[in-house]
Amino acid sequence: MPDEGPLREDHLPERLAPELRRAGVGATIAIQAAQSIDETRFLMDLAGETEFVLGVTGWVPLERADALDTLGELAKDEYLKAIRPMIHDLQDPLWITRPQVRRNLHGLADLGQRLELLTYSEHLPAAYDVLAAIPELPAVINHLSKPVYLWGDDGQWRAWMSRHAQRPNTYCKLSGMVTEVGPQWTEEGLRRYVDYVFEQFGTERVIFGSDWPISRQLLQYHEVVELTANLVTSLSPREAEGFWRTNGEHFYGVQIEP
Repeated sequence: MPDEGPLREDHLPERLAPELRRAGVGATIAIQAAQSIDETRFLMDLAGETEFVLGVTGWVPLERADALDTLGELAKDEYLKAIRPMIHDLQDPLWITRPQVRRNLHGLADLGQRLELLTYSEHLPAAYDVLAAIPELPAVINHLSKPVYLWGDDGQWRAWMSRHAQRPNTYCKLSGMVTEVGPQWTEEGLRRYVDYVFEQFGTERVIFGSDWPISRQLLQYHEVVELTANLVTSLSPREAEGFWRTNGEHFYGVQIEP
């Protein structure tokens, strides 16, 4: 990892607040970036100290037999809303199918928590099989499950995203697109993927995500918002309100104060 650059800097609430104001964003969910319970506790403390961090997506080791004990203790904090295993970084592509992980995902649902899926396209089949057996567990696919953004090569991505969209409790987060494509990204190159996600999931199960501060490698926060706004111009005012706000409120069980 380079010693310099935007990701080597601190990104705390006092830095995020002016970004939100400039972009016209009223509140956010803080998402884990490390496989660390300490980081989860740290994020929950930050949420308790700010008005604009409404909730936290944390991490617990779901492959462990004692994960539900840890999760139950963390879930006593009102700010914990979801858990995100970093599936795309794990060596086992079928990790989510392990019996202990399955049991813990059932427990996640019992505790009223949600699952965030950080995956590549190749992880979608196994994730679908597991989630289909836990219909009560709300889940959101992060970063569109990171297709390769070459339409002809993304046939399996399209097929499995369509399957996931058939599960009423699964959402998709429009986030991380520019980060995945890199400096060669174009608005038109992304539009086809955005349109496909809305076609499959509908306008009530797609959520905006900034991917900040990772996005700072290419775009500032307000630039991500501006790009995304250009990509969703076909939405009606009611649908746009859902995408930018109420779909996220519904999924995470939060509400932005008027």
